[in-house]
Order: sequence, then C-alpha cells, then structure tokens
Amino acid sequence: MTRMISGLLFALMVQAMTPLFGADQVHPCTGEALPLTSEKSVVRAVECLYDGQVAKVERVTQGKSWYYRLRVLIPGGRIKTVDIDPESGMPLK
Repeated sequence: MTRMISGLLFALMVQAMTPLFGADQVHPCTGEALPLTSEKSVVRAVECLYDGQVAKVERVTQGKSWYYRLRVLIPGGRIKTVDIDPESGMPLK
C-alpha cells in the first residue's frame, strides 16, 4: 500500500515539475501540445488566433518542408489567407 502511494506521489511530483524543465511546448492560444499534428488542431489554433472561422485548408509542400494555408473568415466579413507552421502553430512571416 505504501509503495502504491509513494509511486502516485512521485508521478504527481514529476508531472508538477515538468514545466520547470522544458517539457513539451503548447500553443499559446489553444493550449494544445506542439507540434500541431492534425488538420483539426491547426484549424482550432487559427480560429482562436484570428477570432474567425476557417473556410478552407490546404497542405502546401515546398521541397522537403510543408505548411498549412488556410482561408479564414474574420470579423467584418473579410477573408484572410494565413500560412501556418505546424511546428509552432503560428503564422509564417
């Protein structure tokens, strides 16, 4: 019984200290783990960053690298094209 409690306390301690030692990073707006691994997570990140609704998603390949290109309906009815780096979940350039 004490062994189980000790293990649980150790696991909780490690989990609490993980951010102090450079654990996995998270997206600043959604809190999802980086890199963003699915199209759905990229859409959530962009909708959060731009307070809009994603209308179209493309995966653009350049040589060995790639990124997402999204068309976002932003407040005011305008459409904005945004290129997103899946590693950081943030706009390119």
